[in-house]
Amino acid sequence: MRNVPNSDWRLFRPHPLVKHSPPPLIRALLEYDQHQRRRFHVPAHAGFNLLPPEWDLSLEPYRYDLTELEGLDVLSEPSECLADAQREVAALFGAARSFFLVNGASVGLMAAMLALLKPGDQVLLPRNVHRSVLNGLILTGAEPVWMLPDYLPDWGLWGAVRPEVVEEQFRKHPNIKALFITAPTYEGIGSDVQALSTVCHRHGIYFVVDEAHGSLWPFTEALPPSACRMDCDAVIHSLHKTGGSLTQSALAHLPEGSRIIPEDFQQALNVLQTTSPSYLLLASLEATCHMLASEQGQRQIEQLLSRVDQLRTDLQTHFRHYRLFEPSKQEVSFWDPCKLYLVNPGVSGEDWGPRIEADERIAYESASPHGVLYLAGLGLQPEDYRFFKDVMLREDQQTAENAASSGFTLKQESSSETASASLPEMVMLPREAFFAPGEFIPPAQAVGRIAKETIVHCPPGIPILMPGERIATSHLPLLTQDRLLVVG
Repeated sequence: MRNVPNSDWRLFRPHPLVKHSPPPLIRALLEYDQHQRRRFHVPAHAGFNLLPPEWDLSLEPYRYDLTELEGLDVLSEPSECLADAQREVAALFGAARSFFLVNGASVGLMAAMLALLKPGDQVLLPRNVHRSVLNGLILTGAEPVWMLPDYLPDWGLWGAVRPEVVEEQFRKHPNIKALFITAPTYEGIGSDVQALSTVCHRHGIYFVVDEAHGSLWPFTEALPPSACRMDCDAVIHSLHKTGGSLTQSALAHLPEGSRIIPEDFQQALNVLQTTSPSYLLLASLEATCHMLASEQGQRQIEQLLSRVDQLRTDLQTHFRHYRLFEPSKQEVSFWDPCKLYLVNPGVSGEDWGPRIEADERIAYESASPHGVLYLAGLGLQPEDYRFFKDVMLREDQQTAENAASSGFTLKQESSSETASASLPEMVMLPREAFFAPGEFIPPAQAVGRIAKETIVHCPPGIPILMPGERIATSHLPLLTQDRLLVVG
């Protein structure tokens, strides 16, 4: 037994809060796993190891929990093993340069903004950009020019960005310096990236594509073509979402012909990324990229797409009441079928999605008043698809039997989408609003005030308000919180 001086005995007595029961976060993780949900959500591995065992360092995490040490290179200035790893991954994706991200795709989007924009620069943004792009506006001091993507009222979804709409915005705002888009969207709806690129190049505009949810696209011709192989300036992938790497691991690419100087992008990343990157995340990122390009990975992708295709066919054939989203024939070539977006007409997705998860242990990705999104990932097993199909067909049958004789009646367009169809007045730049004094007030007192926070129904949905925008009477029905943060 260790010899401890009497004066120091308190240092070695267990703290009264230390118990044998798990602490809160550990307990929550254990309970989630013990509930044995079928994980139709990110990350794509769904709780299963997709890598060859000899590549999976997470099997012995403490042994390989290393950071920037002798022989392991430096992520902010890669010149050895990390430089080689990034070169090999760039070749797999068909890009000129690739950068490893350990702060998720968010850090790649913000780095692209820092590399391209300075205070006062105008940037064209569809309203459905990821929330990290708003953070990029705060960091850069750039001025957003907002536009609306397509809206699909029968589904409550925001969709493609149209080249003709972008062209019109460039004419209206000749000082725009860059365009950022999300393609595919959260629900898998893509845009004609090549046509958008042509428009951007004609006007001398930088073009950045958030392809976070399309990480499998570069690895198969059965999915839409990746922006990595098009005339874009930067492409961002969230590899854990659909590729199956560990959460927080992501990639940024500069395609061939990118007008972004690689050193500028690296400098922007160094401002944002940790100086102590997890080598477990980096190794997971590298291994997953090589696995997806391997014969094993190609088989896994083929199996995934085959199972999804069969599931879709079975559901579409037998559904009497529920509806499964599929795009028009003109847009199917830009669409990812692995996003399973279901609507139960007349019932909020926020009601039936959680109920099915509680009753049947099918975990969903997101729920909105319109529908519920399930993601089919590489880690799901054949039994998961069979179970999902059986449950949904049973739910459909029961709902159809109880439905009113009027048949398929879609819910009316929600007030949030109606309000979002017209853009709010921007009074201050997001950066100015962020740094301005603020105060909390009840929503009833908010008309005419300037929002200091992002108000969005369900990320990554289209925000009702963003920092710097004036609150109008039409927003009041949508402001469900008890208090709002406004500019003081």
